[in-house]
Amino acid sequence: MNENNCRLDLFQGSLLVEEARPEKGFFIKSKKRCFSLRDDKWHSKFSWEPVVVGDLWVDETDGKCQMHFRVRMADGTRFQVDQPISRQRYNLFVSYKLDAHRVDLIEKMLRGNKSGLCIRKWVATELLHMKVTKRLLDELRKNAKKCGQSLSQYCISLLSGKRPRAAFSEEELELLRNLKKERADVQLMFNAMIAEFAGLSDAERFRVIINGKSYDWWREHLITALEFFDKMRDRIISNTD
Repeated sequence: MNENNCRLDLFQGSLLVEEARPEKGFFIKSKKRCFSLRDDKWHSKFSWEPVVVGDLWVDETDGKCQMHFRVRMADGTRFQVDQPISRQRYNLFVSYKLDAHRVDLIEKMLRGNKSGLCIRKWVATELLHMKVTKRLLDELRKNAKKCGQSLSQYCISLLSGKRPRAAFSEEELELLRNLKKERADVQLMFNAMIAEFAGLSDAERFRVIINGKSYDWWREHLITALEFFDKMRDRIISNTD
């Protein structure tokens, strides 16, 4: 493999989506022209066929970034979809720690692609009827309200093996907004310090003091703070997925 062609670790596309976003899957969108006797006009009819995506990876060749999908149709037909992606999305995909973030990025990237490959929610087509006690029904309704979900959504989450959590209060949401702002402020401060000291010699850096603390002390402090913010953000997001 030459320096101009960088291939990253493979993911199993359908398994990735199933584990991170079980309510969704890969589909091929197709369009047919149908003539309607009702108004004597031709209309476009869209359909979505579920497919299995095996190997999924991103790479860079000669400065161009792409995401690749190996697709298998229900009839056994196999083909590969090569989707160009921007440098920004390539870097995001590589840097993400959570699979849920990767799946969300893939879904955004596939919107409008010419092959018709997309990620969408599975359509609920089956009905489930069951009798429960009034006590259990009242408890389900109470917990669904706490989680900000309808009774149906809450029950589906439970049956899918999820553990719905109580929705954030306005106070908690405000704390999260403050956390995001503080994180951005610390990042700006860190970037400013990097730019400020980049052109200084070791002797000049040694003479620069920030409130009695050396630059290296502040650098380590800011790195630790940024790592804490990121871990806290990822933990909150993973708990709400």
